[in-house]
Amino acid sequence: MNWREEVDKGLKPHLDMQIKETHRHKEVLEKAPDPISAQLWLAIASLSKQIFDLNIRINYMERLLQDALTPKSIVTQKIVKKKIVKK
Repeated sequence: MNWREEVDKGLKPHLDMQIKETHRHKEVLEKAPDPISAQLWLAIASLSKQIFDLNIRINYMERLLQDALTPKSIVTQKIVKKKIVKK
């Protein structure tokens, strides 16, 4: 039996995705003195990149929300809405 078959069902799709992602770098893995270790580091790098990208998106969305909720922004939005309604 393959060890991957015994992984929790909720975790298995994520494991499979990381394994597939590291296999995209097959040429690099074949050149590595320790391919198993290299595959683990590639998976870690992939996860790190995903976290970094998500943090950028979250920070952007937080800035948008902060800008939208500042008192100056709320007053500006009300003025714009009044101008639209008057037209």
